[in-house]
Amino acid sequence: MWCSLTPSASNKNVLIVAGNGAAQNARAEVLRSYGVEVHCAKDSVEAALLWVPDFFNLVLLDMRHKPKDALAFWRLIRRQDPKQRIFFLVGPPHYISATCPDEVVGSRAPAKKVQAVRIVASA
Repeated sequence: MWCSLTPSASNKNVLIVAGNGAAQNARAEVLRSYGVEVHCAKDSVEAALLWVPDFFNLVLLDMRHKPKDALAFWRLIRRQDPKQRIFFLVGPPHYISATCPDEVVGSRAPAKKVQAVRIVASA
């Protein structure tokens, strides 16, 4: 399913949390081209300093590089603002997931990766 950004995307705030600077910059540029105010954090520690309840319309959280830290940040957000919209950047084959942690990795992912995500999530 494809989404299209409309002019209503302007005046929106998005926080991108990703360790890969090039990919983060590319995502930020696309969102900015639609008038979205983008804030970037290189990791979950920096994101925790930037994030405040009721400010960001969306948080894009990379689960691939430091999944334990990302899950800790996700739990922090859920405690402080359960209605915060979060999408998880999970890589191929699905790239993005709105659920965590059990469905964060699709069924076509290697079994080791699925197991690793579930172990981290249950910790």
